[in-house]
Amino acid sequence: MKTSKVIQDIRVYRSNEIDSDHYLLCAKVNFPPRWLKKSNKKAPIKQEEFFKVRLLNDESIRWLYTQRVKHHLNNTKENETDIEKEWKNLQNIIKSAANESLGTIKKRNRRKYLKIWDDQIKHLIETKKTSYKKWLNSRKLEDKLEYKRNTALAKREVRRRQRLSWDKFVTNFLEHET
Repeated sequence: MKTSKVIQDIRVYRSNEIDSDHYLLCAKVNFPPRWLKKSNKKAPIKQEEFFKVRLLNDESIRWLYTQRVKHHLNNTKENETDIEKEWKNLQNIIKSAANESLGTIKKRNRRKYLKIWDDQIKHLIETKKTSYKKWLNSRKLEDKLEYKRNTALAKREVRRRQRLSWDKFVTNFLEHET
């Protein structure tokens, strides 16, 4: 990381005397948080693959999986003396049988977002932000009350929309189940 991005301001104070040839140096340093890691943009992102384990609920696929495991177990050597080799062999058998019978899916790294987002909620959030900035500049009691009121309105509307979304999901789920 470049030091020009880390060091924001440096000042030398000559007036502070401590009977030395040195001067007092004050600097504003902005270290990035530890959780913020710079990733290489050019390197391809490796997506994790998982087996479609939910398919084991289907009896025909479960039978196919057990047959593949039995087939791979019958084709292996049984006189392994090293337990580590035996364990790796068993892992490979289970993975290959699962890959052949179940298949894999890639993990999606999607950002979580508010599914009920629309223009009304966007407007409420924007008014809340502007009232917060106004309160930060003025520090007046009226502006603080306005900010608190806008925050309460935004929270209330988001909760109401989430409740409606959940009710809609449950009714759709119950209709499809019966």
